[in-house]
Amino acid sequence: MDNKDNKEKKTSRVIQILKTEYPFEGILLGALGIVVLVLGVYIFEGQVLAIRWTDLFLFSTQLRIQIFAVAIMVIGIGAIYLAFSPFLLPGLREMGRVSWPNRKTLGNHAARVFGFMIFLGLMFVLFDMVFRPLFDWLV
Repeated sequence: MDNKDNKEKKTSRVIQILKTEYPFEGILLGALGIVVLVLGVYIFEGQVLAIRWTDLFLFSTQLRIQIFAVAIMVIGIGAIYLAFSPFLLPGLREMGRVSWPNRKTLGNHAARVFGFMIFLGLMFVLFDMVFRPLFDWLV
């Protein structure tokens, strides 16, 4: 009985360690995913990075090289998704809980923001017109 409890604790501890988020590994996985994706695109294009070893069955034709490049790009996209999903998925879940304004309220707020920006821009132009002769005279 005691051995069984000990085994469950070890299993739960292993699962706990696996579930623990390590931010450095996520950043490293994201960076490597971006590098792999870029390399896959370069192989697919064939201009910057080309596979010249065509003796192997996998690289014997251009179509097979492109299929290999697409597989590499899928691996890179998967790594990027795994790296950034812990950061993005909770935010997306919260976005569903937000009460968004209706179209009329959104248009009203947008008009206020753009109106203020235009007003502020006109104030800068007006201050420039008024104070430029004074600064030119001082210089």
